[in-house]
Amino acid sequence: MHKKSQSLSINTIIIAAIGLAVLVVLFLVFTGRFKIFSEGIEKTGLSCKESCKLAKYSDGNPGTSCDNKIGGSFSDVDPKKNEVCCCVP
Repeated sequence: MHKKSQSLSINTIIIAAIGLAVLVVLFLVFTGRFKIFSEGIEKTGLSCKESCKLAKYSDGNPGTSCDNKIGGSFSDVDPKKNEVCCCVP
């Protein structure tokens, strides 16, 4: 005699895990908990001087025009004043 048995397939388990992850993310977004995470990310910004040193320059300062500028957003550079990060070789 052949007995038939039922079991969960791997596909069903994977789909359930993905669905649970999506629900957790939606819960965090709609309850405001995701804001705590984004505030922590914003506080880790580099300054112009630190970025220039990482790029193997000797120093860096915010300025309006220069020959050695690095793109990006920096904590001490104000784009409203047309400032860019100027690195000193």
